Amino acid sequence: MIAKMKIGPKGQVVIPKLIRDDFGLKPGGEVIVDYNGRDVVIRKTASNIAEIARAIAMSGRKVKVTAELLKKLDEEEFDERNERLSRR
Repeated sequence: MIAKMKIGPKGQVVIPKLIRDDFGLKPGGEVIVDYNGRDVVIRKTASNIAEIARAIAMSGRKVKVTAELLKKLDEEEFDERNERLSRR
């Protein structure tokens, strides 16, 4: 889907509802805004352990990954998926 949106006076852009629903984006949620000199890209934040691990590895940061952290991330992803499926 391609959508042409206007930029508001505070630099805000509204993500169309269909896209928000498809990606599970909710009010208060976070997205990543990136640019490469030509394009501005909005990405959903990592929502599963593999994506998070890849993002950490690519960042070069050292992060202590514990069983508790992995369990919490897994539970959050499970809850998000169930909520999205129950709305359909």
